Amino acid sequence: MAHWVDTYPHKVYASVLLLDGKIYNWKIGQDHWKHPHEVKMRYSDFDKLDRMYTQYAWFEVNNDEEHNRAFEVLAREWFKQWEIHENHIGAKCY
Repeated sequence: MAHWVDTYPHKVYASVLLLDGKIYNWKIGQDHWKHPHEVKMRYSDFDKLDRMYTQYAWFEVNNDEEHNRAFEVLAREWFKQWEIHENHIGAKCY
């Protein structure tokens, strides 16, 4: 069976976990986050779950070039609609 990356068309998802409307964590891949409890976060931030929510977008791609563009350009541009939270997890998405 072929890997999802090698099967076209397919969707590339961009997901964010927002804390107080700013990016706390993000990912790009073959699936998306539906709920904050699915997302890696610090134990010390569990008490902030009521201030967190997820958003996602998807990009349908038909070849390697479109796939790479979804990861390198489209998803990163989509992330720019939010500021990055000062206590974000991992590397910045843009």
